[in-house]
Parts: sequence; structure tokens; C-alpha cells
Amino acid sequence: MPIVPLPTLCTVLLLLGAAARAVRAAEYPPPREVDVRRAAAAGLRLLEGRRLRLFTDLPSSPAVDELPAVFDAAVPQWAAYFGVPDAAPRRFLGFLVGDRQRLASLELLPADNPGFINGYAKGYELWLADQPSDYYRRHLLLHEGTHAFMQTQLGGCGDPWYMEGMAELLGTHTWRDGRLQLGVFPANRDDFPMWGRVKLIREALAAKHAWRLERVLAVDNSRALSTDQYAWTWALAALLDGRPQYRQRFRQLKQYAADPAFSDRFRQLFADDWDDLALDWQAYIAELDYGADLRRTAIMHRQPAPLGPSRESASIAADRGWQATPWLLQAGKSYRLAASGRYAIAHDGEPWPCEPGGVTIQYHNGRPLGVLLGALRAIDGRSAAFATPTTIGLGATITPQQDSVLYVRVNDSAAKLGDNSGELTVTIEPARGESVPGR
Repeated sequence: MPIVPLPTLCTVLLLLGAAARAVRAAEYPPPREVDVRRAAAAGLRLLEGRRLRLFTDLPSSPAVDELPAVFDAAVPQWAAYFGVPDAAPRRFLGFLVGDRQRLASLELLPADNPGFINGYAKGYELWLADQPSDYYRRHLLLHEGTHAFMQTQLGGCGDPWYMEGMAELLGTHTWRDGRLQLGVFPANRDDFPMWGRVKLIREALAAKHAWRLERVLAVDNSRALSTDQYAWTWALAALLDGRPQYRQRFRQLKQYAADPAFSDRFRQLFADDWDDLALDWQAYIAELDYGADLRRTAIMHRQPAPLGPSRESASIAADRGWQATPWLLQAGKSYRLAASGRYAIAHDGEPWPCEPGGVTIQYHNGRPLGVLLGALRAIDGRSAAFATPTTIGLGATITPQQDSVLYVRVNDSAAKLGDNSGELTVTIEPARGESVPGR
């Protein structure tokens, strides 16, 4: 009698995972059967793809008629991102309408949300109101498609900030020559008409109404969300997925999508650097722009030590965002800073040479491009001035109000650090008349 080998642990886990997904999928009924002839008589035509059947009353156009192909291209990417098989057990059913009375006459509106504003998804069905741009119509399809995929394949969507943040993250896309890419960070405004998330956040910053991290985590989608709420949840998901130091933990959250204790799971995963995350959020939104380089703008921390009685120096990279200096500065003491060195602050065929005083032929955020900026972070971890930095330039005197660490960076767009190169040197010493204890 042949010996049948026992399954490996990995095989068992895969089988258990498949069984769990089958149970989750079974919780949602299959999409309804729509009478195609009756729908046609009411002015709806059917667009069919391998993964989606889409009824619409919109006239035929390439941008509308290709939507099932867009959805078909999205499913494997959703599956890869969430780590589930590259196939949903059923085709999804969608409705894209300009006149929702057509759906009402056929009793095809969602019974629990007939007054949806832009879109709605429940199980294998999704509804979309027409949108004013081809990009945003696709974005809405992918946003609601992400909800539908998570509901049916993961059994849930997590807390509201995660649910909407993921739909916004994976709804933000490029579609060129029949090729789809989900989860892109928009490189420029023109390719994403009517999206507007970056614009909303920058307007809030200018009005001093920027959202703190805790406010984003408290988003409630039991009622229709505002575009502001979509913007801030997208921004948080983009940060957590885009920063190398957060990405792996953030992607673990998918396994808790159906867990009522989702918030606790999230906070546990980020407990060791929660204060750093809260401050990183402040710095990130202060610099947010199209094409932001999330790797280069990641804050670089160091373990600080008390400053000695003599002059000390540290090297600072010109192609990175905020970087901690190695000094612990005492509250109430004054310190003299000086900066030196030459580095490239841009490249237009030739590098632009720059010194810490910056170049005045071009400005960024009201200050010379490339000028050295500084911000103090209190060692209690709960406050920093990343959104309102001090100009250091070639030199400055600072007096911390709390025991603090100095962070510095050169003044440049978060989208343009990649063409910088070189480094500068920052020196520090007690201001004349100050006494700083030795180590």
C-alpha cells in the first residue's frame, strides 16, 4: 500500500485560507439575474467582460465601453495585493447610470441605499453615477470595485478609514494603451482630472485646517463621505503603503479586514513607532504634492546624545527629506548653527550648484530653493515644527523651549528630490555665554 505523505504546514495553511475565503464568499449571495430584454426596453445596454457585467444607459463611447476591460485588468491586481487567488468565484454585476430612474423602474437600485450619491458596492454588485471625466469615471469603478472585492474575498473592509483609504489608493490608477496600473501616486494633475485629492489637502493646509492622524482614523462612513474625507483617507493609505518602513505592516492589515478589533490590530502593529508615525504624518502632509517621492521624504531618525561643550558637526544629504541631527538640545539654552558645503539642488541638463543659503533665482514655498531648513522635535515625541520650519541658511541661533532634537533638510519639492545630489555640513556649538554640560 503506498504511503501518502502528510501535507506540509504551508499546504495546510493554504487550504485553510482557501476554505476561509470560500466561507466569506458564501456570505454574499450571487449577483441577481437581470432580464436583458427588459433592461434594453428601459434604455439600458449590457457591456460584458470576463469579470464584470455592466449595465448602462450612457451612449456608446470608447471610454464607457472599455470599462469591463478595465475591471478585468484590475481583478488580478487586487488579488495580488490582497494575497488571494486570481479569480473571484462569480462575475460581478455593475450599473453605470446617468438617469437612475431607469434603475428604479426596474427595481435595480440598492434596496439599502437607493439614494447613493456617487457610488455604492455590496457583495458582488456595485452602482455608479456617471462622472464628468473619463478618468474619474474609471476611478469610481475601481473604488467601488475595491470595496466589492474586499467584501467578497476578504469578508470585510476593516475600519472606515482603511476601507475608504484602500478604495482610494487602489482606485487611483493609470490606463494607457489597454494597460492598467493600480495604486499609483499621481505624478501630475493633468492626468487625473476631477480627482483633486492633493488640491483639497493643500487648501486645508493653507487655511490651517490640516487633519491630525487621529482625526483621519476616526472617519465614519455610516453616512456619505465628503470629498475631504476621501482625500485624507487616501493620503494616509498612500503614506502607509508608500513608505518602506511602514509598507509591510500596513499590508498585514488585510488579514484583519473582517476583524471587529481592527483598530486594536492596527495600533498594535505600529505601537513601537506610533509617535514617529504621527510626526511623519505632519511632515508628509506639509510637503504633499503631485509626484511626491515617498521613499526620499521618509524621515531619517537618529538616537540623540547630549551636546558637548565644543563645536560638533553632522553631514546632511541634499536628496532626502527631514534628517535628525545627533544632538539632544536642552530647553532654554541657545545654540549657534552654521552650515557649509556645495551640492546640486536641481538638474536641467546641468546640475544647479547650491550652498545652504539657497538659490534666489527660484523659490519653493516662499523661500529660496535649496536653503537649509530646521525644525525642533521635543523629545517627548508629541510635537514638532515640520509644518512651520525655521530658515537656517548659512547660520542661525536657536533656543529650544523643550529638550529637543534638531531635524534639518534642504528646501525643495517632495517631488524633486531625485535630481539633487551631494551633502552639506551642519555645525553646532553653544551660543556665546551659554554653558552646556559635557558628556
